[in-house]
Parts: sequence; C-alpha cells; structure tokens
Amino acid sequence: MREKAKRLIVPSFAALVIAVASGTHAVAVEMTRPFEALEGARRDRIELDKRMKRDAAEQRRREEDVKAQQEAQRKRDAAAAKAAQAARGTSGPGKSAPAQSTADPFKSTPEPTN
Repeated sequence: MREKAKRLIVPSFAALVIAVASGTHAVAVEMTRPFEALEGARRDRIELDKRMKRDAAEQRRREEDVKAQQEAQRKRDAAAAKAAQAARGTSGPGKSAPAQSTADPFKSTPEPTN
C-alpha cells in the first residue's frame, strides 16, 4: 500500500515543483525589470491618449459634415419652395395676391355714342 501511495505522490510532487518553478521564473523576470514594465505601460497609455484624440476629432468632423449636409438640404428646400411659389404666381403667406382687373383684355373699349 505504501508503495502505491509513493507512486502517486512522487509524480504529483514533481508536477508541483515544475509549476512553482515556472511561475517563480516569470515573477523573477518581472521583478528584475520593473522599469521596462513601467515604460511599456507609459507607451501604451500615450498611444491610447493619441488614439482617443484622433477618434474624438474624427467624430467632430463627422458631426460637422452631417450638420453641413442638413443645412445645405434646408437651403435647397427653401429655394425649391420659393421657386414653386414663384411658379404658381402667389405671394408668401400673409401677403395678398395682386388685384386683377375685371375688364376683359380682349374686349375693345366701347366707342362713345353721338
């Protein structure tokens, strides 16, 4: 029974030693070069700040483009409405249309009778 337990414990212990050694190695490398880790984090932060500024500027440009397109569309619509109004021969709201003569333009003026 003891031999069977020994066969199970030895491989388990070896695996444990390997796991601890590999983990310790990674920590030891990090501990010996902390400035490199700090410098890498600083570079990443600077890159992220630049990317965020670029994205914000791009977003502003897109919003300005949309606003300019909406303004251009509004002006086109106003010009089209004005042209349609002129084509109908009516004035704008609140203005009266020019008075038309009741005389028939095709009728000649009556001649005076003697």
